[in-house]
Amino acid sequence: MVTISRMLAASLVVSAIVAGLLAQDASKESRAFNPKDLDNLEMFLESVKGLAVAINTSEKAYEATGENTVLKDLWSDKSRFPHGTVRWWQDQSPYKNDKKIRPSRVFKTGRDIGQDDHDRPGYIPDGCNGKPCVRGGLIDSAKGEKHNKQPCYFELQLESRDFKIEGSFGLFLLAHPIKQENNATILGRFHHSVLIQNVDKNRLEWKNLGKPMPISGVGTLKTNTWQLLELHRDAKNNLTCTINGKDVTVGNPQDSLPFTFMFLFNNNKGQGFAQHEPFAGDIAAFVVYRDELTKAEKTKVRRYFDTVYGLKK
Repeated sequence: MVTISRMLAASLVVSAIVAGLLAQDASKESRAFNPKDLDNLEMFLESVKGLAVAINTSEKAYEATGENTVLKDLWSDKSRFPHGTVRWWQDQSPYKNDKKIRPSRVFKTGRDIGQDDHDRPGYIPDGCNGKPCVRGGLIDSAKGEKHNKQPCYFELQLESRDFKIEGSFGLFLLAHPIKQENNATILGRFHHSVLIQNVDKNRLEWKNLGKPMPISGVGTLKTNTWQLLELHRDAKNNLTCTINGKDVTVGNPQDSLPFTFMFLFNNNKGQGFAQHEPFAGDIAAFVVYRDELTKAEKTKVRRYFDTVYGLKK
């Protein structure tokens, strides 16, 4: 009887453990997917979370604005962007700095990306189907003593500039291009990895040390509409470009050089290339993985943005 009782007790324990594991699996399946759930997340910005907006328009703030100025004391060009300008954009990746974080920084985790100068991207509260987004801007004709000196763009701060991916990667960018006079550099690093909006052919191009090469077909990049742009590189260095879930890759583009990144809405402190200018459209999200994503994983990321930003409404 003792042996049977022990066997029954052990059986009940095993059943309880199995039931608990099944419950955990069910909970994971029912919980809404988030891009942070995938491994090898290098960087994750989304405008529905983590925008530190500056709104101070005082002369005192104008004179005092600098790299270590706290958010409430930063000057903002509200004549250009009435709802304020974005100082920091929270990176939700697990990246950890090994250097001292400045006291004025709002977000203490992830990569430090933002703009401390007077010319910053603008905060648009209802720009992406009723959800917020961030807007770039070219150098305006009305130059001031400290503003309208450079385009409105974000840059990785010094402690976060070790962004470098050798091998496979997956990049997602939720953007709203506009018609610009010259080709626009959406993101990248000068002379290195640059994603380009070709305004004449309405396509995406990729440049990595060499000359720009088309990665999407003519007419695949639309203006004045939100699109989920993707660029993926596999283990064989093949590039695949996807727009709104559709493969629009042209030719057989390849790139074996490291993917480096420093700027969003631009690729340098200034214009960068002849007949190229910074991206002056809107961006709502930017995600990069240090990995080759599976078809199922790509679908999950797309569905996330479709749901959160109402892309298919």
